Amino acid sequence: MTSLNGWPAGADLPAVLVERTQNPAHGDYSVTLPLKLARTLRRPPMAIASELIAAMALAPSFGRTSVAAPGFINITLEPAWLQAQLGPIADAGPSWGRSELGRASPVQVEFVSSNPTGPMLFSHARGAVVGDVVARVLVAAGFSVQREYYVNDQGKQIRLFGESIRARMLNEPIPEGGYGGDYIAEIATQAVAAGVPPEINELASFGIRWVLKDIKQDLDRLGVQHDHWFYESTLYEGLHEEVLKRLEALGRIVKEEGATWFKSDTDKNDVLIRRDGYPTYFASDIFYHVDKLQRRNFDRVVDVWGADHQGQIGRLKEAIGVLGIEPSRLVVLLVQLVSVKRGQETVRMSRRAGVGISLTEMLDEVGPDALRYFFLLRSADAQMEFDVELARRQSGQRAEARSQGRRRGGTRPAQLGMGTGADARHAALAGRGAGSGRGHGATPPGVLHR
Repeated sequence: MTSLNGWPAGADLPAVLVERTQNPAHGDYSVTLPLKLARTLRRPPMAIASELIAAMALAPSFGRTSVAAPGFINITLEPAWLQAQLGPIADAGPSWGRSELGRASPVQVEFVSSNPTGPMLFSHARGAVVGDVVARVLVAAGFSVQREYYVNDQGKQIRLFGESIRARMLNEPIPEGGYGGDYIAEIATQAVAAGVPPEINELASFGIRWVLKDIKQDLDRLGVQHDHWFYESTLYEGLHEEVLKRLEALGRIVKEEGATWFKSDTDKNDVLIRRDGYPTYFASDIFYHVDKLQRRNFDRVVDVWGADHQGQIGRLKEAIGVLGIEPSRLVVLLVQLVSVKRGQETVRMSRRAGVGISLTEMLDEVGPDALRYFFLLRSADAQMEFDVELARRQSGQRAEARSQGRRRGGTRPAQLGMGTGADARHAALAGRGAGSGRGHGATPPGVLHR
């Protein structure tokens, strides 16, 4: 930054993000750095952008740069340069884009982890695709990656799940706060056929196995696999007591109103063990991350969470920091849920009420390649609305177009004067080979709305 006029000595440089432009007319990539530098430099972003462009001095054969209001640097790659990349990419085959950056450092990616109290809803599948892509990228970068599914088989909701199955089995009313979907009746019927007694814990265990089998089948169809299925109940085989004792020795345990609390450095303490004896999700999160980052000793852990859990990140990092774990070893990616529109109606999603669209249904209607493509069209933290009817119609149209393309021999990207390096990368991240003919013919972006 010494070449940038007026930059204070020793000042930290903001993160430099190179992002794809939303409008192709603005080029291929965009840099917002001038906007971030304007306050420190006390200069107009447009002037800063012009100075940075002069310093960049891109080779004309590679691309060209331009300045756009209020202070963007736009980069347009030359078609000839893009076309020239196709040969090396094809020659490299599956090894293209891979590196040894990670040096086999052990990293865990925990994703999906949908509660085993019912079939996976379509609105929750976005995290499955995002987590799978993150794991694929880390593997390609040379990290040793474990993909983990955290099974919440412990706590009050699991008891309610077992009570709900028992109620269906005995033809009794569903308990307050219980689960009422048709699948509960199916589980109850199968439990009777298997000779499972009407005992809540046994029924809950049977139901969990039934649900996980269903979830695994859906994930497999979606192209998502896990290396390890970790059960929450194993945290309560001694680790929970060990961690609570450590926190108490550090002066971080407070017992009030019959509950056990984590004493925070903030103004708000958090409950660990409720008055009814059930641990909170926060407590289990602490125990789980001690297991991952101390017992199993992963260098880094990446958690893919729903955006509604954003408020839990800070307190978890504080707790593991107190226990001697460097908080930066935990990275949390937030994923917005997907709202689903069918016709003019927004579909309500509730596993407990037994309403909504299941992942199975959407896999049947639209297909796994199209779904993966949809979920990767937007940043994971961006809101997304999925139009079911439009997706079904256009997915059918694309399928017919692909069929006709195969009969006619198809069209090669080079014949169109297009460089497909970026498309190949997107196909690889989506979990489909660039030459498979699938994924690129999926439903166009018009199905999705910001």
